[in-house]
Amino acid sequence: MDQASVLGVAASAEEQRHRASRRPYHGSGLPSASLPRHESPDRKASTAPQELKAMDSLRRNESLPLVLVVDDDAPVRSFMRISLEGTAKVVEASDGEQALRMLEQHSRRNLDLVLLDYVIPKRSGLEILRAVRLQWPWIPVVIITGFGSEDLAIHALRAGARDYLRKPIDVNQLRQTVVTLTAKRSSGMRPGPEILMEESADAAMDASRAVHRGIARALAFAGKHFTESITLSELAREASLSKFHFCRLFHRQMGVSFRECLQGLRVRRARALLADPGLSVTEVAYAAGFNDLSHFDKVFRRIVGVPPSEYRKGILRS
Repeated sequence: MDQASVLGVAASAEEQRHRASRRPYHGSGLPSASLPRHESPDRKASTAPQELKAMDSLRRNESLPLVLVVDDDAPVRSFMRISLEGTAKVVEASDGEQALRMLEQHSRRNLDLVLLDYVIPKRSGLEILRAVRLQWPWIPVVIITGFGSEDLAIHALRAGARDYLRKPIDVNQLRQTVVTLTAKRSSGMRPGPEILMEESADAAMDASRAVHRGIARALAFAGKHFTESITLSELAREASLSKFHFCRLFHRQMGVSFRECLQGLRVRRARALLADPGLSVTEVAYAAGFNDLSHFDKVFRRIVGVPPSEYRKGILRS
């Protein structure tokens, strides 16, 4: 073969290889040779806001307080879950035993509030309330009742409930109650002097805070029974200390006397109850643990700065 023929064959072979490299290959094991696709700027612009919106929504959900709703009526649970969308994350229980399991599961995961129906299967609402006050006293409980009895409401408040709601539940009142009772934990704000007793009771279970073991026991006892008549002798006995030693140690560790703490905690409960126009000032006083109306007025005025009736007017106006 002459030189011209050899060059012609080589050129033909090179042209075939060049054509083959331009054809996409769809066989197994080899990638296609087609050019990569690029998204148009318009497509990127349209998807970016959606991704940012999803990320913002996720962050908001993570920061919402966690609320346990306990009610045997599925439509009521659904109503409260839908009403609290954007305000709180909701987990549900349909009876008392399931509620205790949910509390065990979520109590160490920053459960912020329990909305508890008074009448539920397998355990009564008051039984669950007492269990929460005994085992998880840092979690506030709101009793829900359809009976509309003032005596029942006061009984629940004396047993340790932070508030109560009557059925049919008002959506705005439900949201306001949840926001009010979860604001302290979600904001991370330090408590004022009037809630020092409750914070101290919580601190008895907080290993990061150094509290004398006897004072911690006394605080836990007071946190559960502050609406009842509590004597210095009872608390000293809970702390396994003499009354004199207990008073000195309590003041040194907490910065205030036990009596001041107890009064502050009762006034804080009264402030929450005064937001309910269905309760008289007298009923509020007794539900908060005061047994004398004039003494309640005097203590409330000293701590808050105004009498209970004026404080209520200010709340209702706002």
